Order: sequence, then structure tokens, then C-alpha cells
Amino acid sequence: MPSTYDQLVSSPYFHRASAQLFSLLNTPGVYTRFPFNSNHRPAVLDLSFANTALLLYFSSWNPSLPPTGSDHSALPIIFSTPLLKPLPRGLNWKLTDWGHISPLLANLTLAAPSSLPTPNSLDLWFEDCLAKIRHLITSNTPAKRQSSYSKPWWTPELSQLRRIHHHACRLMRKNQASPTMARAAQNTYFKAIQSAKRAYCSQFLAAVDSRSVWDARKITAGRVPDRFPTLENSSSPTEINNTLLQHFFPARPSTHPPLILPAFKDVPPVLPAEVSSALRKCSNTSAPGPSGTPCSIWKQVHKANEWLHPTLFTPLLTHGYHPLAMKKANGIVLDKPGKPDYRTPASFRIIVLLETVFKILKRLSALRLASSARSLGLLHPNQCGSLAGLGCFDAVATLTHEVRLHQAASFHGSTLFLDVKKVVLTMSAQTSWPISSPKGVSPPPWLPGSSLSSPNASADSYSKARLGFSARSRLAPL
Repeated sequence: MPSTYDQLVSSPYFHRASAQLFSLLNTPGVYTRFPFNSNHRPAVLDLSFANTALLLYFSSWNPSLPPTGSDHSALPIIFSTPLLKPLPRGLNWKLTDWGHISPLLANLTLAAPSSLPTPNSLDLWFEDCLAKIRHLITSNTPAKRQSSYSKPWWTPELSQLRRIHHHACRLMRKNQASPTMARAAQNTYFKAIQSAKRAYCSQFLAAVDSRSVWDARKITAGRVPDRFPTLENSSSPTEINNTLLQHFFPARPSTHPPLILPAFKDVPPVLPAEVSSALRKCSNTSAPGPSGTPCSIWKQVHKANEWLHPTLFTPLLTHGYHPLAMKKANGIVLDKPGKPDYRTPASFRIIVLLETVFKILKRLSALRLASSARSLGLLHPNQCGSLAGLGCFDAVATLTHEVRLHQAASFHGSTLFLDVKKVVLTMSAQTSWPISSPKGVSPPPWLPGSSLSSPNASADSYSKARLGFSARSRLAPL
């Protein structure tokens, strides 16, 4: 039975948790702290809470693990999540054996698809070719494992102090050592950890350069924990996923693909030089999609065999088809800071992580589209967005010149800034090209599609979402 003092001290935590719709997981009457000093009684200092979405999967809370050497008990909390599977171990791309892979890639030949493919047959062909390349890479790349970089501040001295600390705790439980000696060993061990962390941080901050300045900022400022979406009328992860998809990607009528994909005659084959130009713009640190393959791997593949990417991309552009393998993406839900209420989807934003092979094709298509747009006169002479060689400085210089030119002629002018992001995101190839193209100009057959699939609550299932053009896409200026 808790005392009046315990109830008074713990009441603010319970009121705060109840206000945020959190429920207590602790079993009433079970202590979580057992002090070494016999003059102090056991107490409950470790409280576990779960929100309404996580509470559905709660199974048990039982501090039944053996002592760890601390006066706090280890608290195993079990959740039953039959639909979710643990993420597979990532691959250590830095240790890929390119000496063994490069000759295999150089001798790899990809079969061509049929001359009149169906959408299903072209999907199967593309997935099979992509699987052959990925199998050669992943089979020669080791998986990541915990290493010294997981705790870079750890030292051999800490390992010795940890052994002494656990040995003193075991002797105390057998009444072969006093609690004072166990407490002294514990304090020495914990203080050594704090000293090692401070020494590592000081050494790291002293060697900060332009590449590690943001890592240093994270260490000094700390990181705010991510918010798990707690939306109204959505209690399970599946319902939360569907609510976010309906808010950010509302359903729109989709057109059915033709039974047979015709080949367009005016589409030139993809050349290795085009792929090299597209890869040059791809960042090695860009977050990969569901497959986890970074852009740096595709650069090495192109270096080993420069005709693999053209063989993959030429049929897609020739038939004007976007395969399903490129439409799968991981959606990362991030909370917007400073929002008064986090129970609505508007308080969050979604970052879509596409497959890196799709990013290569998108850049290749953008380069072709930019060249066609310039030759057909579809761009304004002062257009500066998403065009090579023209940036923010050019836009500011042009705007300043136009304003001063009209002021010199005694005209009153005003500048109007419009946010067309919402319009652009809902446009598709069928609706944008008639507006942007002059009379008699037909859209390129390789204009990218506007749909993708984002992961559902299950790791193996995906939900369909219809998208328009990206606000930063080179299609947006049209």
C-alpha cells in the first residue's frame, strides 16, 4: 500500500500521463527498486506508460529477470505484434567485395523483353533483371554487426571496472561483502562511464570540420524524441496508416494501362553517357528505399559494366511504362515542431524514400525533358528553378532588374509570390501537358508516372497512393 507521501510525489506524473492519453503498465504493488542499504525500504521508481495505439498490443509487464548489479530491477515488457516483423540486418556497403563482383558484373548480360510486352510481363522482366544485379551485390556484402563504433567512448578500463562492479554485487548478495563495498564499486564504475563520455565528446568537438559540424550540433543540443501519431478515431497502426494516407495522398481516379504496350519510334536508346550524367547528380548519402541499396552501389555497378543501366532503362522509356518495382517506397512520418495539437494528420509530414534506381531514371528523364523543353521553347527565358546552370542568385538578379527597370520608367510595380506546391502535387502527365505545351506538340512517351506504393502497417504489404509531380521535380516549371 503506497504511503501518502508516495501518492503526493507520483500524482503529477500520473496526471500528466492521463492528460496525454497514456496508460500505466506497472503491476500494482510490485516494487522496482531494492536499495543496497537495509535502512531504506523498497519502492516503485520506474513507471512504464503506453499510449492508446500501443496499448492494444501490450501483453505483460513482469520484473522477473535476475539482478543486474543495479538497485533498479530490469523490466521486461512484452508486446504481441503478429503483423509486424523485425527489420532485417542492414548490409555494410563499405565492405562490399568489388574485386570479386566487378568481373561478374562485366560478364553479366540481361535478356531483352518481348517486342510487344504487357504491363505484367515488363514488370516481371524488370524485377528479374534487377534481382540478378542485386543478388551479385548482396551475396558479396557482409551484414552489419555491433562493433566498437556502437560505443566509441568505451575503453578497456571500463570493461575491468564493470567486472569488478558485478563481482562485488554477487558477493554482497551472498553476504560475503558489505553493501558499502558494492556501492563504492558501482559509483566508481558509473563515474568512469561519465568521464569517458565527456572525454570523447571533448575530443570529438575539438576536431569538428565542415563535414561533422551537424553531428556536433546533435551531440551538444540533444535530440527530441519522435512523436508517435496519436490520431482521433484511429486506435490501431493500420487505422493510423490509412488516415495518414487519406490525408496526404487523397484517392483520385486512375487510368487502366493498355493490354499491350506499344513501342514509340521517336525514343532514342539510353546511352552510358546519359547514365553517367544522371549518376553524377545522385548523392551517396541519399536515403535509400525499401531495398536499402544506396546510390554509391549503382555508381560502382555502372563503373563495372556501363551497359547494364541502359539495358534496364531503354525498354521502360521506349514503351513509356513505369514498373511496379520502382513504385514501392518507405514513408517516414515526422512531427512538425511547435504544433499546439498532435492529434491531427496536419501536425505531421511524410518523407517518401524511393528506390535509388528510380532516382537514376528520374534524373535521366529530367535531363531529356529539360533538353526537349529548351528546344521547343516551353520555358521562360528567366526560368531559374530546377534548371542546370541557373540558381537562386539568377532569380534574385532577374527580379531586382525587372523592379528597377519599371521604377525608372515611373511605373508602380508589385511582386506576387505564389505557393503552387499543392497544385503541382495533384497534377499528372495527362492534365499538365495540355496546359503547358504549345499547339501541335505531343508529350514525350517516357514522361514518368505519378503513382507509388507506401508501406502499410505490415512490413510485407504496401498501400497504393496516387501522386502528382514533386515540388522539386524538373517537371514542375512546366
